[in-house]
Amino acid sequence: MRTLWLLLLGCAASACVGNFSNDDLEFLNALPAREDLMARLPGSEERAGTRGPGQRVARLAVGEASQFYLNTHDASDIFNAGLDALLSRLELIQTEPPTTRALGKRIWGPMTLDASGTHEVRLLMTRKGRVFDYRLEVRRTGSGEAGWWTFLEGIFQADGGLRRGTGAVHLQIGAAVANGFDLGWISEQGQEWLSTQERLDIVYQTRTLPLRVEMNFVSAQAKREFQYTYRQLPDGLGEMRFFLRADLLPGERREDLSVLSRWTRDGAGVARAEVTGGDVTEGLEETQVECWDTGFQLTYRQRSWNAAPEGSPEACPDVSALGP
Repeated sequence: MRTLWLLLLGCAASACVGNFSNDDLEFLNALPAREDLMARLPGSEERAGTRGPGQRVARLAVGEASQFYLNTHDASDIFNAGLDALLSRLELIQTEPPTTRALGKRIWGPMTLDASGTHEVRLLMTRKGRVFDYRLEVRRTGSGEAGWWTFLEGIFQADGGLRRGTGAVHLQIGAAVANGFDLGWISEQGQEWLSTQERLDIVYQTRTLPLRVEMNFVSAQAKREFQYTYRQLPDGLGEMRFFLRADLLPGERREDLSVLSRWTRDGAGVARAEVTGGDVTEGLEETQVECWDTGFQLTYRQRSWNAAPEGSPEACPDVSALGP
């Protein structure tokens, strides 16, 4: 009876309705859930300062809004938007019972995703023991069986309770662009950027704490261009690692930017940024450390190119529970 209630609670969180069997619910609870994976950064509703996307702020001083907090917030927005592009399609399918049931197998669809009816989707899932494989396929309405192509594919190994385990999902950006399929926020980044991206990979574990989610945008040249890693502890401590390869300094070569941001339940945080490679002098790295308080105001900053720090490092919060 306890297992049945857990399954029903998990399905309720995913907005399931209709005639579902207990086995159906086990399949559905193997799919990634937005509330389990999204980044939660304190102050999401009341950001320090006001600015539009992509706008830069003037030089900051101790006591002013922390630029690194704002950058971390932007990174978490992108992280959550990437999840939304992937998970929103899966959530729409979960509102209906499967159209095909077989031993160790479920199929949902074909069904349309929106009022325009231009595309149909179907979800195919298989189960072997506690391992679930799934594939979301898309086709233009009326294109027949040969019109199906894979939009995303994933795997989940259940372990540790309701929606607990390890999983991986791969969203095929290149295939979606080639087939004229809208990717929501990802499509809004522009055709030039989209044409360079092949895939969005997400690897996650919800089996034990800290929860961990890693997101990689993989270019058509199979190179890592953008990477986000998010961790969350039960006491409210959080961490986001952000990686970007781009031309950041004067010169023709691209540098690697790595940012590690950590925060406490009440919103205070510390971040460290490193720029290496490219036009940075060989063997050196440009670094910057910044701390902010519960009001997201800058309390400390140290730059490798400026010997004099601003503020005191004692003002930085204790985030040692997250490790080195």
